[in-house]
Amino acid sequence: MKENAVRRGAVWGAMLLVAACSASDTNAVKPAEVASVAVSPPASSISIGGQLTLRAVVQTAAGETLADPNIFWSAERPAVATISADGVVTGLAPGTTLVSANVAGKSGLASITVTRPPAPSGNTPVASVAISPSKPPAINKNDNLVLTATLADASGKSIGPGRVVTWTSSGSSVASVVPMTGSYRATVTGNKEGTATITVTTEGKSASVTVTVKH
Repeated sequence: MKENAVRRGAVWGAMLLVAACSASDTNAVKPAEVASVAVSPPASSISIGGQLTLRAVVQTAAGETLADPNIFWSAERPAVATISADGVVTGLAPGTTLVSANVAGKSGLASITVTRPPAPSGNTPVASVAISPSKPPAINKNDNLVLTATLADASGKSIGPGRVVTWTSSGSSVASVVPMTGSYRATVTGNKEGTATITVTTEGKSASVTVTVKH
């Protein structure tokens, strides 16, 4: 079994190398320039439907970090989690997969575990979700904006903390979103000029707002 795992890893690594070499290379670097690729965070856990942005640090033998290299991202088990061209992982099914960042033949790996969302606390189902502010102000690149989700039952009564909410962005390259642990709030960060839809989902209910990032 161990030999099979080693063989599987070797085959996957070879496939990654071929794919990376054949990918479009607008920010090409010479293989000799790349000494190491490290993915951060190296191990993470997300729920089904959850998202996580990974970062790859590419360094030379002299320890210098290469700016804006062309990174080829891939997931070993795309049925468990997928990863976009800009490093955003999305959980699809329970399980664990390796995610690779490949630059000029060098790879860095991260382990992603996808879990089922825990059962909601209490017996009152969520009937509606709203985001505040409902019309967020435009933000500049690298600026942050805090959004708050309000959960309510069928009578309109607010539901307290303890439910699982998932925040997503339609365009993480424009505006990324990171949930605040232990609350229904999230921080949106402007990455480049454009617009992105930020959505919060819980127990089948969702709400969305549009965030505009200025130059």
